[in-house]
Amino acid sequence: MFTLRRISEDGIEMNQFIGDGYSLVDREVNYEAFCLNFEKFFKRKHVADLDPTADEFTKKVYAFVGNGDIIQPLYKNQNNYMMMSNGKTFDNVSFK
Repeated sequence: MFTLRRISEDGIEMNQFIGDGYSLVDREVNYEAFCLNFEKFFKRKHVADLDPTADEFTKKVYAFVGNGDIIQPLYKNQNNYMMMSNGKTFDNVSFK
């Protein structure tokens, strides 16, 4: 079982149960899959970061993590970790 733990730049910790497994879709690794997840989550197509229609949230997304219907964006200004059911960190998926 995996939980996504996000810690915002102001120290707020958020946990989202993901399930038995998860997929990580990184913008730099698979841009096409990233765009599909972006459109599914934000209900609009991905545009260049400097495009005037991009907002503070969409500019900072570097990846999506999910399992089936659960899709969560990962933001550059957060620390992001995949946690196991015993509370240990499985992977640091923060922006590098």
